[in-house]
Formats: sequence, structure tokens, C-alpha cells
Amino acid sequence: MKNIFLIFIILFSIKISGQEYNKKTGYLIGTFHTQNTTINGISLGAFPQFNDKSRFVKTNGIRLEIPGIGLLAPIGNGSPISRTDSISGKFNRKDYEFDEIINGINISTGTVGGVNFNGITIGAIAQFGTLNNGIAIAGVWNAMDKSNGIQISGLLNETLYSNGVQISIQNSSLIMNGLQIGGFNYGKEMYGIQIGIFNKSKKTKGIQIGIWNVNEKRKFPLINWNFKD
Repeated sequence: MKNIFLIFIILFSIKISGQEYNKKTGYLIGTFHTQNTTINGISLGAFPQFNDKSRFVKTNGIRLEIPGIGLLAPIGNGSPISRTDSISGKFNRKDYEFDEIINGINISTGTVGGVNFNGITIGAIAQFGTLNNGIAIAGVWNAMDKSNGIQISGLLNETLYSNGVQISIQNSSLIMNGLQIGGFNYGKEMYGIQIGIFNKSKKTKGIQIGIWNVNEKRKFPLINWNFKD
């Protein structure tokens, strides 16, 4: 009897947590310019929606945003680092509400908004999202509050929290667990490896390899390190 009651509570909780996306369900082809909808297949649209209403859209499949507001992103400031003075040691997913969840592939000139990417997201120009679980590729600028996986861009990668790899001309992360490869690498807290022309971190547990390396212990050419608090 207790087991049956427990199963009922779990199923009821799942139903409640999923209601924000499952009021409507679309199959094969739909648009993400909607609310409270799950699209299983291909979701299409031109620009994100910016309004005061909560918008819950989930895509399971392929999301195509053409042209996307990413065309204008380089002239704006979507940097998560520039608008954040300090962060806690851990990313708390409960502190974030997502307008969209994308499970699969996202392709656009650049997606901007409170988006949770799970899979592969490709922005031809720039993209700014909240959470990346997978691979995020941008032609110019790639910014996420939290990235679990790989970020690749032509000019700049930025995160508040990063677990994985950043590859670009410039990589910046407030808390970095993993690998940064680029011309200039910055980690306020760096746990891992930096490889670049210039590497800098304020709190380090790891190795820096580059022409000039700076951490809290020393400034050193070629290779630098710190493994102590």
C-alpha cells in the first residue's frame, strides 16, 4: 500500500511539473511562436518573443529560427559576465525559468533568450542562452550562463559557469572546470587547463600553458601552475 501511494505521488508530481509545457502538443511541424506547447518534430520561427508573459515551449527534434535576432547580437551586449558582479560556487537550476527547452538540434543566425539547449545549437552569428548541455557553436559570439559540454566560436565564448571545453580567440568564464583553448583565456576561478597566448586566472587549481601566464601565485612565461589553496 505504501509503495502504491509513493508511486501515485511521484506520477502526480511529474504531471504537475510537466503541465507548463503540455497544455498543447504538436507533431511533425509547428511554430515556437506560441505558449505552453510541446512540439515533437520541427519547430519554426523568425525571432524570439519578448514580452511580460511566461512562455513555455519545448521542442523535441529540430528547431529552425530564420533569420533570428542573432544578426543584431554583436551590436548589443548579451554578455552574462558584464552584467554579473559575483556568483555562488554552484549553478542552481531552480533559480532559472526557461522560455524554451530544446531537446535536439537548434539552427539559426543566433538564438537569444532564456533557453535550455540539450544537444547541438548552432548560431551563424551569435547566440545567448541560459543553459547548454551539449555542443554550442557560434560564428562570432557564444554566451551561456551555464555550459556543460563544448563551446566553439570564432571570436568569443563566455559563461558564468562552465564544465567542459571552450575554444575561441577569447574565452572567459567566472567558474571554469575543464579546458580553455584560445588566444586569450580568462577564468576567475580556474580548475583545469588553459592553453593560449595569454592566460589569466585569479584562483587556480591547474596548469597554464602559453606565452604569458598569470595566476594568484606568480606571473610566468611558457608554463605556470598552482595546485594549492
